[in-house]
Amino acid sequence: MQIKTRITSACLDLMSLYGFRKFTMDELSQHAGVSKRTVYRYFSSKEQVIEAALDKFMADAADYTDNVITSEQSPEKIVKQIIGHLITQGQFITNPRGLNDLRQYYPHLWHKIDQFRMERINLLIKALIQHSDDSLINRIDPRISTAVITASIQSVLNPDFILKNNLTFKDALEQLSEIFISIFLQNKEL
Repeated sequence: MQIKTRITSACLDLMSLYGFRKFTMDELSQHAGVSKRTVYRYFSSKEQVIEAALDKFMADAADYTDNVITSEQSPEKIVKQIIGHLITQGQFITNPRGLNDLRQYYPHLWHKIDQFRMERINLLIKALIQHSDDSLINRIDPRISTAVITASIQSVLNPDFILKNNLTFKDALEQLSEIFISIFLQNKEL
């Protein structure tokens, strides 16, 4: 594994355990199995490592979702598979410490995450429309269904809402997806 990848992977591990702020560059270098000097050879600051780790996660998530979206699975299975992947691989974002750190100290990174997820959600909705034969999502103007889904996600799956309401990201995500599956993807008459 390349040194830069080891460092960003170590950063993801530490963020899953401690959030974005509660680990030091010494702990990061030790976890990556490199010297602190080596870390600084690749990254000028802890924030730069965190952003690189986040970029790596988003690139991996994009590849994964692209593969799932192009699979020949039912729309419900596509949604559930993507959610399962996000919950297991995105723990550094979805745990309360990570959410709180994003809200308090790294709102610009939350904005970056939000832009990424909105792009991916738009692609997912287009794919679901193509995969759905006789579901409600096919009978509603795609601009409206996309707006409803993305606005709901932005309102519910954000650090402020989740922390304020003492929810977990996983519970909020699973419940929101159940609403969308039952409303938009089930074969029902209007």
